[in-house]
Amino acid sequence: MNAVLWSWRLAVRALLAPLAAVLLVVAIEGGALPAYQAYSVALAATYTVLVLSVGLLAGWAGIWSVGHPALFAIGAYTVAFGSSHGWALEPTVLVAMVLAGGCGAFLGFAGARFSVLYIALLTLAFSLVALEVINRWVDVTGGDQGAAVGELPSLFGGTLAGGGADAVVAAILTAGVVVGIAVLARSTSLRMRMVAAKSHPVVARSVGVAPEAQSALAFGVSGAATGLAGVLLGLITGFVSPETFSLTLGINSVAAAVLGGVGAVAGGVFGGVFLAFAPTLAGLLGIDQLILQGALLILTLLLLPTGVVPSLGALLRTLVRRIRPPSEAVPEPPPATADPPAVGSHTAELEVRDLGVAFGGLQALDGVSLTVRPGEVVAIIGPNGAGKTTLVNALCGLLSGGRTTGSATFAGADLFRVRATRRRRLGIGRTFQHAEVFGELTVAENLLCTSRWVTADRRRAVEALLAQVGLAGLGDRHPDQLPFGPQKRLDLARARAENARLLIMDEPFGGLDSAERGLLAAQIGRVRAAGTSVVIIDHVLEDLFAVADRVVAFDFGRPIGEGTPDQVMADEQVRRSYLGVTTAERLRPLVRAGAEPVLSLTGVTHRYGGVTALDGIDLVVRGGAVLAVVGANGAGKSTLGQILHGSLTPTAGERTVPEPVRSSLVPEGRALFRSLSVRENLEVAGYAAGVKGRELRSRIDDAAEWLPERVRTRLGLPAAALSGGEQQLLAVARALIADPRLVVVDEPALGLAPALVDEVYGRIAGLAEDGVTVVVLEQLLTRALTVAHEVVVLHEGVIGATGSPEDPSFAVRAERAYFGASSTEHPVRP
Repeated sequence: MNAVLWSWRLAVRALLAPLAAVLLVVAIEGGALPAYQAYSVALAATYTVLVLSVGLLAGWAGIWSVGHPALFAIGAYTVAFGSSHGWALEPTVLVAMVLAGGCGAFLGFAGARFSVLYIALLTLAFSLVALEVINRWVDVTGGDQGAAVGELPSLFGGTLAGGGADAVVAAILTAGVVVGIAVLARSTSLRMRMVAAKSHPVVARSVGVAPEAQSALAFGVSGAATGLAGVLLGLITGFVSPETFSLTLGINSVAAAVLGGVGAVAGGVFGGVFLAFAPTLAGLLGIDQLILQGALLILTLLLLPTGVVPSLGALLRTLVRRIRPPSEAVPEPPPATADPPAVGSHTAELEVRDLGVAFGGLQALDGVSLTVRPGEVVAIIGPNGAGKTTLVNALCGLLSGGRTTGSATFAGADLFRVRATRRRRLGIGRTFQHAEVFGELTVAENLLCTSRWVTADRRRAVEALLAQVGLAGLGDRHPDQLPFGPQKRLDLARARAENARLLIMDEPFGGLDSAERGLLAAQIGRVRAAGTSVVIIDHVLEDLFAVADRVVAFDFGRPIGEGTPDQVMADEQVRRSYLGVTTAERLRPLVRAGAEPVLSLTGVTHRYGGVTALDGIDLVVRGGAVLAVVGANGAGKSTLGQILHGSLTPTAGERTVPEPVRSSLVPEGRALFRSLSVRENLEVAGYAAGVKGRELRSRIDDAAEWLPERVRTRLGLPAAALSGGEQQLLAVARALIADPRLVVVDEPALGLAPALVDEVYGRIAGLAEDGVTVVVLEQLLTRALTVAHEVVVLHEGVIGATGSPEDPSFAVRAERAYFGASSTEHPVRP
């Protein structure tokens, strides 16, 4: 939408509420409403401000508060105190808003580190303390006797008396202005940054948004508005008493916000009106007010979970789409011609020296040195656990814990002395593996939230940037209305916003089809041509190498090779890090010739949203053998393993089982119950399999015999106390409790020392000798060639090669399939 037209429409919407308030005042002054009706309207206006404060705080910042009655009381008692001490109206209102806003900001800042439940409990505690103070501070509050609100002179002339007709008018007009401001705020970066911080705190930091600051700001603004509502309450009633601010009001205000629609401005108005007129409605129906409110809330949650106003709005939009369906086509990006670099803005160089990152006893990075020059694309490659993500998180300031040593400088700044949110201002942009867009913001707002102020020029710049990545005209849509590829482009556009000088991309090619990968490569070329430095980590090597000027290979937290793509992939150490090296002896061929299939897949395809994880898989799993499914991270191994296990139904294709097969899955990362003992982990698996009593004890004894003696003799030890190899063996033993014919083991060697890997695989091979069919999902090709009877190589969700390790030519074919078209023919050396 044109920025000027958008501004005019926003201004018109914002003026509707003040205009409605003026019309209500005219009706009251003209006698169209009797006095008691005028008071009810003023009370509804006051409650509108209160409910709006509660609902927008929950909807925009994700903070649920039952402590707003205390902030409400601050405003009311401030106006009572000011009127009895000769204060003017305007300073009294200001003091009330500052006091309530300050308390709210404190609660928001203190609660930012807590979960939703704990911050709600924090506000509850605050409300209880406030009620106690009200009852005990008799000199100020009057205790349980309450306090009267007298006259307050205005700095602009005249007076405003508590309980008078002028107070009613003031309350209605003030509420109209507050609602209008809320409408304006909804389109500002204030709301966008709050929503971003609530949706994805880590991603929000990468675009310069500090979640703690947003929580404090959101609660502070909400508190100030609630303090203002308290002033209005004191003025229209002319008297303030403590029972008004009980916890019941806090619960009712939350319920009213949910009823109207959390996060919706019109929902706050609906909730405020309902809260004011609920007693009257309950009287007309002849039922208790609490019963009425509870019943309506239950019905709303069941039938209209987003609230009355948003649900009606969604219904209206659905009707409009049926009358005039929107075009679902996503435009293609324009040709990737280079943008001229901004003068003097792309001269920064990234310099990393002797970087180390340790998490407890784990050294994730050790002695890493790296230089990235302006306009250079550097690819970071390496197997799982090599330290790639730790490196980029350290550069972006997104490490969760960990001890960092060494130095990293960019644009003349020491990155380790700069907060994550300030690194964005230095010009560092970041994309994420799964396109972590802010789902509650529109496409345009995902980019606008990177700015502190949204101006017409900024909106025009966002429109231009969206056009560059092929999202022109889609700014008003939400990300979930876009396929995965355009979501990735949105993630890229957000990272590029505000003239980023260093772009860090985490697996940008993952999950994209060939056409989308080509578009993304063109976009990266456009960024590079504009002088922006790019650091990319990815496992789709052929596309990665097509855009990279230089490649740095990592393994075990250290760089092990650097150069052009051809030079790096010809490096024997690099290839061994990907393909693996082992000392294990090779198994014999198939356990018995012509073994019957226990399971087969035909044309199996699986998609997660718009991401194709598997595409047209045909596979036969034969009984009594070890089948290894090999591929780089993101190739689709885990998805295939879940389909083979039967815990995941494919999007298309057939899974055929000649006869019922009991199967077990050992997931990546083991998924043990770490606080339970070894025996209890085995017992839980038995209960899940429906095994009890003597049979369960017998199976636990058999599984214990399968475990090494050092584990078998310590069955009462917590699983967390075992070593990594022992935990992996326990995870396999737990899978055997169900007496399966098929066991799927996902990445059994991940994170283990070579000696432990040999032990784990030796025991897995023993299962096949006992007649159990084993499917191993493995990243290391060499390991698979030595332990499996048959190997399947997955590449980007497609089977690239299938064969037996006994075939002398298979190793070369398997390696080429593993790396894709960019591979050169270096034989694998087991």
